[in-house]
Amino acid sequence: MNPLLMSLLLIVALAIFGRIMYHKILLLMALEPVNRFNHIKVRLLNMVILAIGQKRLVGRKKEWIAGIMHAFIFWGFCILLIRSLSLYGEGFVKGFQLPIFGNDSIIGYLYIALKDIMEGIVLLMAAFAIFRRAVLKPERLHNTWEAYFVLVMIVVLMISDLLLDGARYNLIMLYNNPDHLHFFNNPQYGSEFLWTPVSVGAAALISWMSADVTGYILVGMFWLHIITQLTFLNFLPLGKHFHIITALPNVFFKNLEYPHQKAKLLDLEDEAAWEDESLGINHIHQLNWKQGLDLYTCTECGRCKEVCPAYITDKPLSLHEFNDKLKFELFDNADNIIKRAKLSATIKEDGDSEQMKEIKARVVELNSKKQLIGDVIEEDTLWACTTCRACEEVCPVTIEHVPRIIAMRQGQTLMAEAYPKELNPALKGLERNGNPWGIGYDKRADWADGLDVKTMADDPDVDYLLWVGCAGSFDDRTKKVSTSLVKILQKAGISFAILGVEEKCTGDFARRVGNEMLYQMMAQENIETLNNYKVKKIIAACPHCLNTLKHEYPQMGGNYEVIHHTEFIDQLVRSGKITLNKSFQGSLTYHDPCYLGRYNSVYDQPRSILKSISKDGLKELTRHGKESFCCGAGGGRMWMEETIGKRINQERAEEIINKHVENVAVACPFCLTMIEDGMKELEKEEEIKTQDICELVAKNME
Repeated sequence: MNPLLMSLLLIVALAIFGRIMYHKILLLMALEPVNRFNHIKVRLLNMVILAIGQKRLVGRKKEWIAGIMHAFIFWGFCILLIRSLSLYGEGFVKGFQLPIFGNDSIIGYLYIALKDIMEGIVLLMAAFAIFRRAVLKPERLHNTWEAYFVLVMIVVLMISDLLLDGARYNLIMLYNNPDHLHFFNNPQYGSEFLWTPVSVGAAALISWMSADVTGYILVGMFWLHIITQLTFLNFLPLGKHFHIITALPNVFFKNLEYPHQKAKLLDLEDEAAWEDESLGINHIHQLNWKQGLDLYTCTECGRCKEVCPAYITDKPLSLHEFNDKLKFELFDNADNIIKRAKLSATIKEDGDSEQMKEIKARVVELNSKKQLIGDVIEEDTLWACTTCRACEEVCPVTIEHVPRIIAMRQGQTLMAEAYPKELNPALKGLERNGNPWGIGYDKRADWADGLDVKTMADDPDVDYLLWVGCAGSFDDRTKKVSTSLVKILQKAGISFAILGVEEKCTGDFARRVGNEMLYQMMAQENIETLNNYKVKKIIAACPHCLNTLKHEYPQMGGNYEVIHHTEFIDQLVRSGKITLNKSFQGSLTYHDPCYLGRYNSVYDQPRSILKSISKDGLKELTRHGKESFCCGAGGGRMWMEETIGKRINQERAEEIINKHVENVAVACPFCLTMIEDGMKELEKEEEIKTQDICELVAKNME
């Protein structure tokens, strides 16, 4: 007990920590606003499940052992917070006890037992973590001095506290408590040492020491623990381990209504936005505070790059490096961003015009000068992303990578006009004919000739609109899928129609490559058409169309009930409107489309259908479900050549080939094209047939 020393340590440490945190919070508050304060109960539940429960670490089969290790270290720290408060109190008052955790409460005894066992577990987990980094060396991990330093501090904290209790045990039990040390000894619950086997074990290790030396050990371990803990506290905000502080709030503020934050609906009529380059993200000060918190929270664990199709195939996209570069740019501009926000808050539209002009000019002077793309992030890095969301699905702290990338692409396309020029033919095709193939819009319904398919112009009084999509209308291979889907709907007696020549591309491709102007034009035209026909229910044959119609059109007043064809077919089977037989022969696997699975959580229905038709059952690929591997076509990559590294579709095709199957089912026209092309490139197209689920169902209906 030394109140003066304890006071000095706490004042200095907390003052330093407060100063660091104040500046970091001030920086976040200076970034652009975004509302993440709704649905508090849901957010708290997410925090309990994902952050405190460590679901994405413990629940990932591939890394179950590493997940358990990390989870126990985290849970140990949470449990030991109570112990820490007790030790701080002990520095002021001998025998200090927290309310309800004292000698007279069963809760106190249960806590010291849990604390004791958890310290032993955390010590073992930290030792394993060091061994894993130093010896096993998983490829995704970065063996920095900081990681080892933190692990060593954790080991010191556990050992110092166990030796503290061990020394206390020896002084009390072996040397008749010469210093009158406090310990639990309730007549009902017994001595505390009956509840603390790990500390008693530590005591045995130093039982040969004299009473004087043991007393020195007790005092030394007490202050070593306190000083190490306060050093640890102040070290956390200075590096990647800041996530220990920010992980819980970052999960609390995660997006709730969509897999991630929707692309911002830009006001393209705002002249000021064009002048100050605020369409999309062009400079670091244009991030919103949640995106800044994401950067604070990146743990550099490498899970994102381990599942990223671009990184795996040797493209220049490593998301933790991407985050790091943005974070360092954010910190480099921190003072100016804070000053800029304070000045911006003083601008009043009805204020003195000259004074306001002067303030606005000073705000502009404080803008970050570097262009994010080019000066901070390489162009090839930005455009390598397929927007598949695999990174977001495995991120243990729910960082939203893709929205930032799309916003940066908006800046490049709208402000800098620096998008890849190979996109021009597809973009011009959208402008002129409403499809990226550039085929005349008047041919959009030619695929349906002879199928007795109505258009909405012929009869708008139908139950469903079948949204065919550009691929289903113009791509020769995918036209067969459209034909199969029509046969299924007709067999089930579904009342449906198509738009025919009135249908245009949803604009998904344009939005993913940052051409918000073209996207809004396409979306507005489609919404007007749909609303004119009073469309309520839509069956979409393409997951990209599904995603845009369902999640993004509501931003512009287009609200519809949209369902993917696999979901709809599954409903038809379950309701008995169509009957399938298990006549399909040959081994079969399924490739999960990113925009159907990770964007819209449709995993079970396609599998249910395939299991209903296959005699041999369904063989799952190694990477499937939430961790399915992208075909390489998303994010506009369908219209760009892969000139760097290995082709993504070849990587996926090889995985399918190695599964030794004869058939692969898909549920997306882009996936169909990319997987088939991959098989052709590897000369396996005759051995392994690629078909859409629609085609398989149409062939196996009774």
